[in-house]
Amino acid sequence: MIASLLSDPWLTNKPDGRQSDRVAKGWTWDETGTKLRLKLRSDVYFHDGTLLTPQVGTAALRATKENYRTEAFSFGNITSIEPIEPDTIEITVQAPNSFILADLSAVLVVKPGQPTVGTGPFKLVEQTEQQTELVAFPNYYRGHPAIARVSVANYPTQRNAWAALMRGDIDMLHEVRREAAEFVERETTVKTYKFPRPYYIPLVFNVRHPILKRVDVRLAINEAMDREALVRDGMSGRGRPADGPIAPEHWAYSRPVSTFTYDPDAARARLDDAGLRVRTPDAATQIRFSFKCLVFANDARFERLALLVQKQLADVGIDMQIEPVSQRELVPRLASGNFDAFLFEMAGRSLSWVYEFWRSHEGTMNNSGYRAADAVLDRIQTARTDDEIRAGVAELERVLHDDPPAAFLTWQETSRAVSAKIEVSPEPNRDVLSNIWMWRAADGAVKQAAR
Repeated sequence: MIASLLSDPWLTNKPDGRQSDRVAKGWTWDETGTKLRLKLRSDVYFHDGTLLTPQVGTAALRATKENYRTEAFSFGNITSIEPIEPDTIEITVQAPNSFILADLSAVLVVKPGQPTVGTGPFKLVEQTEQQTELVAFPNYYRGHPAIARVSVANYPTQRNAWAALMRGDIDMLHEVRREAAEFVERETTVKTYKFPRPYYIPLVFNVRHPILKRVDVRLAINEAMDREALVRDGMSGRGRPADGPIAPEHWAYSRPVSTFTYDPDAARARLDDAGLRVRTPDAATQIRFSFKCLVFANDARFERLALLVQKQLADVGIDMQIEPVSQRELVPRLASGNFDAFLFEMAGRSLSWVYEFWRSHEGTMNNSGYRAADAVLDRIQTARTDDEIRAGVAELERVLHDDPPAAFLTWQETSRAVSAKIEVSPEPNRDVLSNIWMWRAADGAVKQAAR
């Protein structure tokens, strides 16, 4: 969040997943689809006064390429980045890659070697473990921010942060927890701004598991999921059911021809046909098989969802044992394939993230052994036209339904809470933080804003 205040991306994503200008004001591909030319704005300055030129921008992009595994996945396909006078950077790729533009919208423009010197509306004054101080950058290319200063403070619990907002110690609560949303929305001194969070929550299967490797079992698990109940009871209604990893708002999305409906009877029949009949280990237990599910232990929403999923699976005779783990343990276990299943959130902001997570490859963050979607994901990556991408997405949705790597459960919704003293300019389906540089005191005066 602090990084997004300090710097802007090369391009930005619209709510429908298409890109629009930001630090780069335009782009063109050559006829081979392997050379991308980014045209830079002429009025972008770093916080130390350095002008963003093609030479400086090239150095910044080359630094990103060196770290592409953590910032922009398609950057591994780049063979060269060169400045072209007077205002253009040329990026050459090994083969056509439809993900690069979306990845450029995820890369913040920072000065090479100085990650806290950015191009955004606020510049860093001081940063400690508990608090960060930023001030308005007067040479911000989109206009001088109306807020003079932003203080970012950390609180041990949301209750503490909410109390600080009520006392007037802070002016914004970064995220309103689902269980507190109705209460916060009733408070007259605060305004809440909801938006769809581009993250979905799947129950991911390791297809090397002796039972979960079977397609019929994974189909039955999907039939046993009451996604409406998961949203209602697990997300406090702050979300919607998921039918795959591509957000319905995305321009290439089309509703899958086949979707899963909640049908526990069908799930039981399918499991019976698979030879996984109910066993009775003791008088109180009836199960068909068991598996363990890793769940991120430091966030109550995942635990709530996991408990509901556990109950729904128990209803059809499947014993899902919840194994809470820290993020420090979770990440390496997913990468090594040391799990039966896991429940966590995944980014669905672009097709690049879909590719990175569900395409099998060396160094994957999801080493589940799933390969059924590899070919269609490769076609989407190398597609040259919108029609080719739409066709690839439709085929991907079919593959993920017929041979499911997961039970896609919910998309999320979240809220920011801002003091009524602050005038915010919300945009439909967008995070209000994306235009914080336009916020101003409600009475028209320029005041400090604290979070």
